[in-house]
Amino acid sequence: MSEKVNRREKIVQAATELFMDNGYQKTSVRDITNKVGCTEAALYYHFKDGKRSLFKEVIESNIPSLMSILEDCQGAESLYELIMKYGQSMTRTLELRAEKFRWIVSEFPEFQNEERDIFHEKHLKFHNAMTELVRPFVSNEVQAHHIAWLISCTGIGYMQVFCALDMKSVANVQPMDLLERLAKALSAEQSIK
Repeated sequence: MSEKVNRREKIVQAATELFMDNGYQKTSVRDITNKVGCTEAALYYHFKDGKRSLFKEVIESNIPSLMSILEDCQGAESLYELIMKYGQSMTRTLELRAEKFRWIVSEFPEFQNEERDIFHEKHLKFHNAMTELVRPFVSNEVQAHHIAWLISCTGIGYMQVFCALDMKSVANVQPMDLLERLAKALSAEQSIK
């Protein structure tokens, strides 16, 4: 691996750790370069817009697993199977995903519009891809969008309540149990129509 690529990866990793530990707003370019052991010029060489473009790369490289969840859903032959595949894929990395999501949620009110737009764009891309997976199993596009949001919100809600708020320590509710109930309910609704 070339030194340039390796340094770029080190900068992204250091920024990820510092953003999650200290927050995006409280992390300076100097903090990142000190952690990596490089100059600010080296950071700007890789990230022309400095911290903002680095933030975008951190989001791209640390929250891409959303799209990998959907890759695991390919080939579903029913809405029920799609939701169950989504749940199985999501739960494999739930704790890691929850930690990174917790960081975004806690800092989101402090983000400028440009930082919010990065996250919004990422999540809308996920939603649109989920909608395309749902579409073959429902009667119209609006319904596909609504079901895609419902699936997404169920996963996010579980992360918030059971991981971020640690309800799993006092209530034994497994994510796959919730998703199975959702899958059965939505599948039953579709068969009635």
